[in-house]
Amino acid sequence: MSSKRVAIIGAGVSGLTSIKACLEEGLQPVCFEQHDDLGGVWYYSDDVRPNQGASMYRSLITNSSKEMMSFSDFPFPKDTPPYLPYHRVFTYLQDYAEHFDLKKYIRFGTQASRVQKTEDFEQSGRWEVRTVQTGRDDVRETEIFDAVMVCNGVFARPYVPDVPGMSDFAGVTMHSQQYRTNEQFTGKKVVVVGAGNSAGDAAAEIAQVASQVYLSTQDGAWVLPRLAQAGVPRDMMLRRVLMNMPEFVVNRIIKGEANTRLNHVNYGLACPAEPL
Repeated sequence: MSSKRVAIIGAGVSGLTSIKACLEEGLQPVCFEQHDDLGGVWYYSDDVRPNQGASMYRSLITNSSKEMMSFSDFPFPKDTPPYLPYHRVFTYLQDYAEHFDLKKYIRFGTQASRVQKTEDFEQSGRWEVRTVQTGRDDVRETEIFDAVMVCNGVFARPYVPDVPGMSDFAGVTMHSQQYRTNEQFTGKKVVVVGAGNSAGDAAAEIAQVASQVYLSTQDGAWVLPRLAQAGVPRDMMLRRVLMNMPEFVVNRIIKGEANTRLNHVNYGLACPAEPL
């Protein structure tokens, strides 16, 4: 009996691990990657690529430590810093794919345009996957698979809120997906909307060259440095040291440390939601 074929959409972190998992189970993976290289969000380019989802800015440093990001069977090199610039993550993924010989299962420049059940799905459980070559709408193909793994990430499409008056604004508006460097904001007055990771990074970097930067947040945010006590990566501290404590205790610890370093009320960052 022939092994089952599995379609994998996207060759980012989850796509690469899905290829490896399928091979370990004796399955036949076929990975469709619309861009010309693997890495997903970690594949940086100076310009936004067609149909690109989330993307990197040039100064990005990870918020997850190498201890929590690494694959259990492929650790980061020992000289890797606790938190990595984006290009070190991209290189790591390239090395991972090379080490486990995954690239030969990836069809680069191929976009999955439609996934639907086959006519005999109730009996076969199979799926019909239609693909198109990136930039070549005339080159299309349809294949049948026993299973489909969707690995295009949770931020595949940027979200831009409908703010009254934005369409009439004469200045520059952009989503963080389009942000690369702070150069174009030199001497300008800038509003950064949101208090997520990318908003905080962009606001801090743009403030170095802009005449004024405002950070607009509706619900506040808990601000903590990447390193905890004794220089231990904070995410490792939370997941390895505090994970067995009751949630209300962990929340109290996090809020206490956050306010010790930064009075959130004074800075307009008071957050009604618990950290966890």
